[in-house]
Amino acid sequence: MLNEEMIKELIEGKLDKPIKLFASMESAKDIAIIVAAFANTKGGYLLFGVQYTLGENRIIGLAQDFKINTIMQEIPNLFEIVPDYEYDWIEIQNKRPIFAMKVNKSKEAILVQGNRYEMHENEIVKVEEKKEMDYTKVFIVHGRDNEAKQEVARFIEKLGLEAIILHEQVSRSHTIIEKIEEYSNVGYAVVIYTPCDEGRLKGEKNFNSRARQNVVFEHGFLMGKIGRKNVFALVKGNIETPNDISGVVYENMDSSGAWKLSIARELKAAGYQIDVNNII
Repeated sequence: MLNEEMIKELIEGKLDKPIKLFASMESAKDIAIIVAAFANTKGGYLLFGVQYTLGENRIIGLAQDFKINTIMQEIPNLFEIVPDYEYDWIEIQNKRPIFAMKVNKSKEAILVQGNRYEMHENEIVKVEEKKEMDYTKVFIVHGRDNEAKQEVARFIEKLGLEAIILHEQVSRSHTIIEKIEEYSNVGYAVVIYTPCDEGRLKGEKNFNSRARQNVVFEHGFLMGKIGRKNVFALVKGNIETPNDISGVVYENMDSSGAWKLSIARELKAAGYQIDVNNII
């Protein structure tokens, strides 16, 4: 139970308890997140109307108005499971009252709008769930060269994997980006650069072969999504490639098929189970 003496000792630092201080009242969601973080770790206290300044905790107090009651009524609605906490107004040594909350450690995970928060070294940390990667599928991004697309897809399938050809997955209601999000646990991608477009710098006369702009964009998006090392850039023919993307290596799609061994090695390094005998 909250009482004046205990809160006074908390403010003076005499009790070794987790505590967060606030000069003013916070929003319902912010308070819910802090409550959840305490409940998911060791429990703790929230004191509103107390400020750390000039090396000590000082009581500045809060106005007792209806807004705080409204906030406290909103907070339980933000939890999937409501944690065990209590709150009250506390007046210490005839100073302006402060608003105190005590949060008990929970045996169950406390989520705020589907997210889990914890307290680490008195800082609130959002805990990201570890995603289970699917090492049976590979994205394929391509331009207008259907032959190159089919050759890469057949090779991926020969390795015993499923080729997710993004442009074949798109429907009227889903964009490429939405499809990538849908298959967000796919662990690898092959981007095929083929001479589908032409372009030149302003002032130059000669046009150069280059990949379609959507291929370049999707290449960059996938690197940001699954990591640069998990995206293989395959180039067919003599074409311009983006030269300002740090660390990207472009593999030539040669007629001898050496690129197949390179892809297999990279897939294996990325965690895929690859039988090298299937390359031959």
